[in-house]
Amino acid sequence: MTGHDQARWIGRAEQAYEEALSSGDPRDLTHALSVLRQALAATPLEHPDGVWCRLSLATVETYLFKTTADLAVLNDAIVRLDELTRVLPRGDVDRRAALVNLASALADRYGFRTEPADLLRAVDAIKEALVTRPHDALLLTNLCILLHDHYRRTSDPADLDEAIDTGERAVDFAPPGAGYRHAALGNLGTARLSRYRLRADADDIEDLEAAIALLRQALEPLPPDTLDHVVLLAKLAEAWRDRFTARGDPADLDRAIHSYRLVTRRQLAHRSADALTGLGNCLGIRARTTGSAQDLDEAIATWRTAAAAPGQARMRFIAAALAATNLSEHGRSAEAVEDYATAVGLLPLLAWRGLDRPTREDLLAQSAGLGPEAAAAAIAAGEPERAVELLEQGRSVLWGQLLDTRTDLTALRDAHPDTAARLGLLAARLDTPSDDPDDRRRVADAWDVLLDHIRTLDGFGLFLLPTPFGQLSLAAARGPVVIVNVSRFRCDALVVGVDGVRVIPLPALTSEDVTRRASQCLAAAERLTREGHRAARQTIFACLEWLWDVCASEVLDALGHTSAPPLPEGGRPRIWWSATGMLTYLPLHAAGYHDPDDERPGDTVLDRVVSSYTPNLRALAHALRPDPATPGTEGLLVTAVPTAPPYAPATGPLPTAAAEADLIEAHFTGPCTTLIGAEATRSSVVRAMLTHPYVHFACHGGQDLSDPSGNALYLYDGPLRLTDLITLDLETARLAVLSACETALGGYVLPDEAVHLGAAFHVIGYRQVVATLWSVNDRTAPAVALAVCENPRNAAEAVHRTTRHLRDQHLDDPMAWVPFLHIGA
Repeated sequence: MTGHDQARWIGRAEQAYEEALSSGDPRDLTHALSVLRQALAATPLEHPDGVWCRLSLATVETYLFKTTADLAVLNDAIVRLDELTRVLPRGDVDRRAALVNLASALADRYGFRTEPADLLRAVDAIKEALVTRPHDALLLTNLCILLHDHYRRTSDPADLDEAIDTGERAVDFAPPGAGYRHAALGNLGTARLSRYRLRADADDIEDLEAAIALLRQALEPLPPDTLDHVVLLAKLAEAWRDRFTARGDPADLDRAIHSYRLVTRRQLAHRSADALTGLGNCLGIRARTTGSAQDLDEAIATWRTAAAAPGQARMRFIAAALAATNLSEHGRSAEAVEDYATAVGLLPLLAWRGLDRPTREDLLAQSAGLGPEAAAAAIAAGEPERAVELLEQGRSVLWGQLLDTRTDLTALRDAHPDTAARLGLLAARLDTPSDDPDDRRRVADAWDVLLDHIRTLDGFGLFLLPTPFGQLSLAAARGPVVIVNVSRFRCDALVVGVDGVRVIPLPALTSEDVTRRASQCLAAAERLTREGHRAARQTIFACLEWLWDVCASEVLDALGHTSAPPLPEGGRPRIWWSATGMLTYLPLHAAGYHDPDDERPGDTVLDRVVSSYTPNLRALAHALRPDPATPGTEGLLVTAVPTAPPYAPATGPLPTAAAEADLIEAHFTGPCTTLIGAEATRSSVVRAMLTHPYVHFACHGGQDLSDPSGNALYLYDGPLRLTDLITLDLETARLAVLSACETALGGYVLPDEAVHLGAAFHVIGYRQVVATLWSVNDRTAPAVALAVCENPRNAAEAVHRTTRHLRDQHLDDPMAWVPFLHIGA
């Protein structure tokens, strides 16, 4: 291409660029995007206008994202700017411009995807740009808002203090009349608003008043309806709302609503859900304050519009959830079902696969209790099958994502072998944790694109979409699955059978009582682990009796299991329990009156039925898949770590572990591999798990209720973590016995996600898992292990028979028999 042609393209690009940034119209931005891409194709980087072309194109792409929420163009801008920061020398003015624009683009993507690495990279980019210009008010302004976003993520007051200090410096260095002074004032005002909220002192509203003054000052020089005006006005609306909450002046709430209305009139795609949700919140507050049905209806309509708007999944989810819960709180459950369905349907976007697992867990914490609430609304609306579907979508989201990558590809492989192969490769990469956020994003994007393509193929329109009840009910092929749904609106047992759902109301069960009893039981179990505390034992027995009265007896009586059936043991019917919320911490399988002095023989779950658990219906259906019965795969792996791991100083030795391993090895009828002590390394154990369908672990287990993904089995050279296990796909696995403490206990924040080791072993392929709800008793754990070893094909029956026997032997010690449970088929 001649120099004349290049100059012509550059001239056209400059004109299109100026017009697009001046108008902000998506059509002008799209036109500029096209022209700049053609100019860039004709202009190599080393050309005098090469850097300008790339910076300008990235700027247009970033602006276009703000008006269209098209993440692809934003990703392209980030790649382009990242390339410039790598090739341009430090100190170069264009490199500084690239760093500033890169930070802005990364901040936008963080707001959309909530990837922590994007935010940290943005902070680093601005700080590097500040090295050569430490008093640059514009750079300090940008850093202020990034540090504020970091505070919102970490809740660390030090981050907020740094943001405010940076914001004050930005205002000091921004001269009056500077085009960016409004941004400096607005960002500082936003940070001061957050400090007011952090202190939560209604009597000290100095920061709140300062925030309002700063935001109003920032708005003064800005023409209405400009992008910056709209963003700052939304922040001012938040401040008005907070002042109403602090002072109760209705005029402040009216100001907030008026401001939000102005904001929502401006099309700002990537933030439209935020503004609409804010308007709905204010209308909802006014409805509660005045009793206005009109305000409530408008709030519901506004939240629904926000949920359907383009933009960040988190805010859309919040909007849908607010619409649903407000309707339920006003007794309009039937109307709330679709809003719950919208919120639940957004969970895969909220916990997008391209995010690391801790971030997904943090985001899902915002949905705690939503699945059970959705099910309660559907039950109230007379739609029990819909209730099961919503509950299945609204809980165990992370396990559901893992099961998606383990789906049977036979039909797809037969019809489209190349596509199935590509999906299989992407599934394997998704299951392998990556520390590279860009790599995670690329793989997750490729997975989403390929799924969209597969759903266009004949016969695959529903591929990996939410499972309908007809397929979920297959989980009940061997017996009923009792989902005990606990919500603040109502509690019910949903008995899932192959022919439908039966609803058993549980009017005496409340979410408040469940939370209180779970806390009491966990504390009592902890005390019993350290000392024989009579009051703690009584707390546990009282909880078992309460569980019987408010739940288990209602369910068993309704199913016709009204008394203990006669021996033999095999004559007892079998049911599967699937609890929700804090009920997952309590032993439904042990509910009842066990003390003979109560003179209530047979009034226990143990005496009437054989119990198993499942985290959700999909996991149980997966466990019921046909056994490939591969020749030569009948072996047992026994792993024992008798000594206290040096990396876990809080643990003591397990002198019974070696004896337990010897006992299991002596009684197992097939080939057995035993790894004891120094042989039980992480690599050797994982390698052996691949070829042994039966595994037994006798070791310490690490449990952190605040960080359940860190749960681990303590092997000789380090922990085998839950996050290590989920990289495995063990199609021929049959039984895992986890003779360690609390391997069936999930985290406080995400009880419905069932983030525990027992569920992990179950989902990666083991059809049956024997695990423990609380700490195990060294004296009785070998008896359970031996019984299972002698009957590995029917571990549920073995656990049931042995725990009944242990109960009769150790009636006064619930820790000797209550914690043991069976998960799976």
